Amino acid sequence: MRQHDAAPAAPFTLRLAQVDDISAIEWLDAFGTSPHRAISRDVDKYFGSVDPSVHERNLIFLAELAPQMATDAPFRVVGKAELLLAPTMLISDVGYIKRVVVHPHWRKHGLARAVLEYVVQQAPLLGVRSLDLHVWEGNAAAVKLYESLGFALRHRELYLRLPLAATAEAAVVPTAERAAPDEHA
Repeated sequence: MRQHDAAPAAPFTLRLAQVDDISAIEWLDAFGTSPHRAISRDVDKYFGSVDPSVHERNLIFLAELAPQMATDAPFRVVGKAELLLAPTMLISDVGYIKRVVVHPHWRKHGLARAVLEYVVQQAPLLGVRSLDLHVWEGNAAAVKLYESLGFALRHRELYLRLPLAATAEAAVVPTAERAAPDEHA
């Protein structure tokens, strides 16, 4: 049996996150491997009273250790995946999976697969007919997992960067010192 086909080694439950889970979600996000994991966000906004007709909805699905499982971690949440849904006023039946994270101790135990299978199972109940996600090409384990779940390459994306001034001071030029365009040119 291949490792990704194995049943999870520890009992856990899959559930939708609630406002009480904010601290656990923020803690778990710190273990993500995406180069963009440090981008700050306000997790509590996902549990606010935004109008789903004009704002996207972000559902966070959690894998939580069963009560009988001992752990010295500060939280029992050991894995998660987020499902971004378009505002209901937009006609879109595509959901976007993002921020799939499993605590390092629980990786290679089938938790990411279980959480993603749960998201795939729940998505049609939310009106979703297809799921998209982005993954870094170098994240071979994630690519292999997603492909084994039926995700297929849709397109490749180029990521370009333009380095600007070496220091913040060099980048800031007072308005009075900027060269004005020559009106007679």
